[in-house]
Amino acid sequence: MKREMYKHKSTAGVRIIGGSLKRSKINVLDRRGLRPTPNRVKETLFNWLMPSISGASILDCFAGSGSLGLEALSRGALTCTFVEHDPQAAKQIHTNLERFRLHAQANIIVGDVFEIPREMLFHADIVFADPPFYYGTSQKFLTWVKDKIHQDSCLIIECEKREALNLEGFEIIKELKAGIDWLRLLRPVS
Repeated sequence: MKREMYKHKSTAGVRIIGGSLKRSKINVLDRRGLRPTPNRVKETLFNWLMPSISGASILDCFAGSGSLGLEALSRGALTCTFVEHDPQAAKQIHTNLERFRLHAQANIIVGDVFEIPREMLFHADIVFADPPFYYGTSQKFLTWVKDKIHQDSCLIIECEKREALNLEGFEIIKELKAGIDWLRLLRPVS
């Protein structure tokens, strides 16, 4: 599968593709299930978000490598909170933040996304969610988060292309299918 080929590349690291840290390498752990968003998907995503990134508060759920949050900080986001369940992956995010001198703009929560405080979700301008594929976590997250984010917030969810999601409560702003990824930019509706 293409993602498996990409997995082998990910052990060497991925790069930030825009902003003040453009071309900087993000070190990534070689962990099962850790699959940084491919550069072409990330580039499309940040083109969609360009008008919203500067000065934004970011919440990077299921952060993994931290690639999306680091990209947002590089492009002018004010703050980013990374939520990652795996302590070793969280430690690697911390190491990258220190190396790029972004630790003052960032916070890392080591724990379950489903246990973060509601206020954290409500105050985020942009929420990234790249849950593990093949476990139904994407739908569980959408159902859980829909009444917790602010009406003007953007939610970006990445899931496996064949995964059918119930998007009730959300408006689809943009979507992209690339390889095995399905990326959606959503806004909550009342």
